[in-house]
Amino acid sequence: MVTKLTKLQWIEILLDKALMIDLDIAIFQGLYSFEGHKAPASQIGLILGYTGKNTSSALNLEIIRLGKRIAKKYEVAFHKREDGSVRIWDLFFNGWSEKPFFIWQLRPELKEALEETGLTGEEYYPEEIPVDEQATLKEGLKRTIIVNTYERNARARQKCIEYWQTICCICEFDFEEKYGEIGKGFIHVHHLIPVSDIGKTYQINPIKDLRPVCSNCHSMLHRQNPPLTIEEIKEKIKKPVANHT
Repeated sequence: MVTKLTKLQWIEILLDKALMIDLDIAIFQGLYSFEGHKAPASQIGLILGYTGKNTSSALNLEIIRLGKRIAKKYEVAFHKREDGSVRIWDLFFNGWSEKPFFIWQLRPELKEALEETGLTGEEYYPEEIPVDEQATLKEGLKRTIIVNTYERNARARQKCIEYWQTICCICEFDFEEKYGEIGKGFIHVHHLIPVSDIGKTYQINPIKDLRPVCSNCHSMLHRQNPPLTIEEIKEKIKKPVANHT
């Protein structure tokens, strides 16, 4: 009996439709998108659309169910608490308390399995620089947008877009209307609160804190640091453009 699974076993599990359901993949993808692949379980619940006082409740229940399904197929022994109960979640995550939250972090083997199966759930755009390349940015790339965790997270994007639709909230540009089928469903999302202002205890709500914006407006929002507000950009596009001819 083992208390952790190998990367190859995780790959088998991720691809096994008899074991995995959409919610399982969504939980793992939600965690993967955060720096260090760690976040409060309640934050992942918010991103997945759960509401109420305990947004992690459904996630905890599903992780228990998934752990039990895995244990039937693989020889897994769960860690026991002093009272004799088992900690099923630590098959998947490292975990610790950072009051008022409990933090989950993907185990390295599971993280690598998500990468090898292409199931990380992250989305990148031409204006965006992956996190591991940010340290090498040179002066000439100063104006490149670095999209943050929540804008890159496929599930957070989905919740934002489901509510606000794929129309730029600044200039009302519609990619599908302009480009046809190739533009269907395409839009960037922008974080209303500067990342530097987000404290440890702040949890992002994809509907309240993200907005759909077109590529041009997104670039203009990030022309300075901290970014311009949506209202400031709206004011600028109302003003007549000077004639330089």
